[in-house]
Order: sequence, then C-alpha cells, then structure tokens
Amino acid sequence: MYLFRKKDGSLVEAPEDFDPKEPDWNHMQEVEEVLVISKVLVPQLKLVPKPQGSGDKNSAGTDSKSLKPEK
Repeated sequence: MYLFRKKDGSLVEAPEDFDPKEPDWNHMQEVEEVLVISKVLVPQLKLVPKPQGSGDKNSAGTDSKSLKPEK
C-alpha cells in the first residue's frame, strides 16, 4: 500500500495502477513524498475480570436476581 504526501500536506492513497519501479512523473508533480505502508495496526480491547461482588448487580445498580421475566 502506498500513500502520497502532497505539497499542500494532505495524504491521499496512491492509485491502483501506481508502479514504484516506473512512476508516472507527470502524475507525480504535486507529490512531495511516497510513503510505503507495510503494517496496519488495529486497536484491540483488553478484557479484564469483574471485581468480586459486582456480578450480582446490573449496570442500573439493582439486584439482577430480582428481575422477573414478563409474561
């Protein structure tokens, strides 16, 4: 994956037909840098256990065992 940093500071994705070995210099006039993206990092969630005693109450603070299903 390649990104172009243009002279105005904006970042745009390189077109699909971009060839780094033979770039089209006419198309590259506004490009200041070509950035190579080799890894894309994705944020991950960290799961932690609930503290003891908080399992018998729901988020509203009421006792979850006292809730009765509607008929």
